[in-house]
Amino acid sequence: MLLSLRKIVVPALAFASISQAAVLCDSPESFLPVSYALSTTPVDSGLAAHSTQRKYALSKHAPVLTLDYEVDVAGFPYLDIVSGTGQIELKYTEDFDGLNQIYGDGPWTFVVGLANSFRTETFNITGPGRVKSTLLQGAQRWETITLLTDDTIVVSNPGVEPSVEVCPTETLPGSFSASIQNYTEIWGLGARAVQLACFDKESQPSTWKITANGAYIQGQQPANSPLGYGMSEYTLEFMTKIVRGGTGWRVLSSAVSSGPYMILTSNYPDHSTFVNINTTLLPPNTLIVGNGPSIVNQTSLTTGANLYYPISTKILEDTWYNITIATGTAGIDVYINSTLSATVPLVSTGTWGFGPFMDQIAYVKDVQVTVSNGTVIYQNDMKSDHTLAEYGVQSNTVPICVDGGKRDRAIWVGDFVHTARVLAATTNRVEFIRGVIESSLSWQLPAGDEASGLVATRASLGDDNRYKDHYYVTNYGITDYQIFFMLVVGDYYTLTNDLAFLTPYWSQVQALVSRIETYLDPNSGLLGDSYDNYYFTAGPVPNATAPAALFAYALRKLIPLAEAIGDTASASAYSSTAQSIADAINDLLWNPTAGTYGVALSDVNDYSLTAISFTILAEIMNATQIESTLATALPKLFYITGYKDSSSITSSLTTQLSPNTQGFLLEALLISLKNDYSSTTTSAALTAISNLLNVYWPQMLSTSRYYTGASWEYVFPDGSPGLELFTSLAHPWGSAPTYLLTQYVLGVGPKSAGYEQWSFEPIPALLRGGLEGLSWAEGVVPTPNGGAIKASWKVNQSTGQVKITAQGPAHTTGVITSTVLMGTWIVDGVRKTLNGSYTVTGGKQVVLVGTI
Repeated sequence: MLLSLRKIVVPALAFASISQAAVLCDSPESFLPVSYALSTTPVDSGLAAHSTQRKYALSKHAPVLTLDYEVDVAGFPYLDIVSGTGQIELKYTEDFDGLNQIYGDGPWTFVVGLANSFRTETFNITGPGRVKSTLLQGAQRWETITLLTDDTIVVSNPGVEPSVEVCPTETLPGSFSASIQNYTEIWGLGARAVQLACFDKESQPSTWKITANGAYIQGQQPANSPLGYGMSEYTLEFMTKIVRGGTGWRVLSSAVSSGPYMILTSNYPDHSTFVNINTTLLPPNTLIVGNGPSIVNQTSLTTGANLYYPISTKILEDTWYNITIATGTAGIDVYINSTLSATVPLVSTGTWGFGPFMDQIAYVKDVQVTVSNGTVIYQNDMKSDHTLAEYGVQSNTVPICVDGGKRDRAIWVGDFVHTARVLAATTNRVEFIRGVIESSLSWQLPAGDEASGLVATRASLGDDNRYKDHYYVTNYGITDYQIFFMLVVGDYYTLTNDLAFLTPYWSQVQALVSRIETYLDPNSGLLGDSYDNYYFTAGPVPNATAPAALFAYALRKLIPLAEAIGDTASASAYSSTAQSIADAINDLLWNPTAGTYGVALSDVNDYSLTAISFTILAEIMNATQIESTLATALPKLFYITGYKDSSSITSSLTTQLSPNTQGFLLEALLISLKNDYSSTTTSAALTAISNLLNVYWPQMLSTSRYYTGASWEYVFPDGSPGLELFTSLAHPWGSAPTYLLTQYVLGVGPKSAGYEQWSFEPIPALLRGGLEGLSWAEGVVPTPNGGAIKASWKVNQSTGQVKITAQGPAHTTGVITSTVLMGTWIVDGVRKTLNGSYTVTGGKQVVLVGTI
């Protein structure tokens, strides 16, 4: 069959229910640096205040201009040239130390991500005017502008043209503050993280340009066609013209860009060649072949050794070359203009893709793939816009959120569980939640498929669901990420009551639940082998506590939605399944010696953070078990600044402490504290909550070179980024405290879906001074139908006097509930006798004053 993509008519994707939200704030036209230093090397201390009027003279005496934006920003870097000619290099990073590395804190070789794969780019300056990058940077705090040539260049007005809307925290619809300043600032970490990782429709442009000469591709991670995944023994042929430096392509590539990566360099003519080109890594007139994500390491993630094949003739720029790559059982033959130029001893399976290396630019056109019998199975002239969709580099078609600003920039739906709730508590831009739900369900595998019901768990920004069959299993991996998606759906209903949006998708949600139910082991009642046999919460281990408890938790979240839709049969079935899972966990996995549940049937002696968290959240643990777990097992997981993921993990200074898993733990602890099971449980919960809010998350608030104003991906025990330079420092999965401070430390949450009825439940243990220094909390909680809930509590620890204030929108009803609301209280100046609660009429402020 001939896959002649030139003949395909591609319909527009329909996302009619998603609308743009109102602008949250007067966003700046540019992100501007706050301070600078002009020196011989990057500088992170003693910087002076930057102003737009200031001019900076780069010279051999002071060739490096360091710029500090103080927090993460995202978009298209630019600067103005006042005078001079020569070459300059711009380098970007979140962590200051990236400025001391060749490639900044990159490159990013996992996916294209509709951003610059590289954190370093070079410009040839020919005179005054604006210099602007055409590829965006997803998140950066630090930047250097370095003079490369023996010239003097005067620059001014550096900045970043925004690709995201980032509003000051104080202007957001939601807010939180407390007497402990760190809590206020921790809340703000999540607010900034989601704004850096969530994108308006079509705000992230394609990194390719389609022209009459084919695809114009700047240096970036190669973008693959999904049509060749799993293939082998084929011949790829195409035409390419080098604009600058070289051209690049992949063959036999996996969906995560692992496999042969080939770069053909030019003869480096003087007029187009940068002086900082590494001719050891990239010698002229050479075919360089890497066998991994790239030809260089991705910060701390290493790639394979490179192979070098000098070309006997000059490879000219601005000249078309025919490239033919024949893959076979003995290796890969590479022909340039029909001349055999290299035989590469690499054998694999996979697809083809295109992308030159850093600072290179090339055209690619007339791509053809032939199989061993001579049949042409693929043709694409690369001159039509549908090529962008095929190669996964089309602009984002819906409002969407990714895992992190700078990387991976993929739609990891498991990570999104925290993001969704942060959005509702801060920006109230719930259209991003709808976008993720609708996008993920558009990838759902249809009935009749061997994995029908599954949704995409890791689509890349530019991927197109019309190729879903080719992306399976890569875009669908990690079984319990499917379950996390169920949580997102359940949470969205609870937060919004948006049945108009959810009801049309209910059958698809049911199909996903049914698919996951097929993985329940009939002997144990726990989740066993699955389509990929891998669980984020348990690894490749079947019959484990955490994923089973997570499934029970997700089912319980979906029950109110099923009931609201009128599907009582599903509601009953989900309740029954959740209870059966709970019974199986209690019957098979409780370890009385450890004082908690074991990791899995195959390992009952070790225990994990996620097993603890989800058994509490799913109401599987009883009060006695919670007391034992929090008082006996959990403290053994704490190491220096945070909690390890499991008891089997070695304690060392390189142990990665995850804010993602500790976010689930924090909610489990706060619920346990709120329920006031016993004095032992309360004491243990307060200790652990203090460890998280007073020790762990404040590491992200350091004013050091690591601070970005956003939550991180991982943390080392010493408080530094837990994946070194690779760490995403604007990662919403680390932002759970943002919504948990609102819901539990302040105490405001939905009593019915969509906040038509809301609750304000200050936790008694906090009112009584359970967290040292916490004497008041206040906040604003946006509601989906307009208006917001304003609430506060304040305690005089010396006298025991408590003041509680609350007001909700006119169309809502609130209930203030707490065990301290007993006996005589002053309500709006009138003495009243309370019995544990007080109803708040919408639109009216209520002030309660009493003594505890």
